[in-house]
Amino acid sequence: MTPETLYSLAPPLIALQFAAFGWRVNRELNLGHAERRAFVLIPDALNIMSMFAAVTCLIVLPVATGVYLWLSRMVLAGGYVLIAFHPLTTAAHYRLWSREGIRNHLRDGKDYPYATTEELVSLFLSVVLSVAAAAYIGMQ
Repeated sequence: MTPETLYSLAPPLIALQFAAFGWRVNRELNLGHAERRAFVLIPDALNIMSMFAAVTCLIVLPVATGVYLWLSRMVLAGGYVLIAFHPLTTAAHYRLWSREGIRNHLRDGKDYPYATTEELVSLFLSVVLSVAAAAYIGMQ
């Protein structure tokens, strides 16, 4: 992977991560006014960590050192996999993949769960594929 490729792929990744983060913050702010508690979901926390890693390894380190490191390529590959899974994992949090959806909790009188089973499965799959993509790029 050439530095020109990294120069062209880093800004869209960071923009996507920032847009996903902004969308979720906006949604949680609106939910905070409805009488439900607002919190940071696990996929959002993972997105924030990935965004910090991307900014550090794809912008700060190359500016400071003048070269892209092997770590930059790995963070780029892993970041794209994580941002691709972010909407799917967020949808799994709201149980959009199950028949009853989130209504199951409302009917039982429970509060919304912090993490659903579907969300944890999707999250695990995204992390495993992200690590695999980063390892593959790192070996190239």
